[in-house]
Amino acid sequence: MNFFNFVVERFNSIKPAIQGLIFTIKNEKNTRVHVIATIVAILLIFLFKLNYIETLFFISAVFCVWITEFFNTAIENTLDFIHVDKNPKVKIIKDISAAGVLLSAIYALLVAVIIIVKKILSLIQS
Repeated sequence: MNFFNFVVERFNSIKPAIQGLIFTIKNEKNTRVHVIATIVAILLIFLFKLNYIETLFFISAVFCVWITEFFNTAIENTLDFIHVDKNPKVKIIKDISAAGVLLSAIYALLVAVIIIVKKILSLIQS
């Protein structure tokens, strides 16, 4: 196998993941908020010249939110496919899944607030 074929096969193996990424961003309303928050987080990293540990916390928090959003979307779509009618047990499962996204978003917000407030206070004291 030559290198070109290897690269093509690797690309083809991640194609479904890219399609899932595009589907979720296009079809889930909350992902628009996540996109904006991700852009803001990236801008804050550069604006406040965060060190590598602070940057890693920012990036891990952003990825945590995205990962939970994708799992939440997968769970919701699976349940909608399996059980078309309203069902109180399905609602509980969806609510629990959404709670995971909420908790990850709170974590991301706490990381941002703690790091940015610390940076602002150090700028004021200088």
